[in-house]
Amino acid sequence: MASIQEALAILLGADAEAKNVIEEAKKKAEEIVGEAKRKGASERETRLKAAKEQAKAIVDSARASAQAEAQQIEALGRQELERMESRFNENAPAIIQGFVAELVNKYLQKATGK
Repeated sequence: MASIQEALAILLGADAEAKNVIEEAKKKAEEIVGEAKRKGASERETRLKAAKEQAKAIVDSARASAQAEAQQIEALGRQELERMESRFNENAPAIIQGFVAELVNKYLQKATGK
């Protein structure tokens, strides 16, 4: 009977040791899963930060391009305005003189009755 008791004691010891091994394995698995989740969250955060930085760079570049284009359009508009003003200053005296001459002729025709 002693060997049955010894065998039973060995089996109980093995069962307890198996339970300990299983518990340690569960703890280790939970640690691995937790670490994987932390690393995944960290990687997602890093990718999100990089995407935000890239989007900001794109927006900044678009803003700078739009500002440069607006400045160019403004400069072209200013040049066109200056050309129009110059043409007006060149042509206005002759046009005004022509209108005055035409009015004088009309008044002279009315005055002379022709």
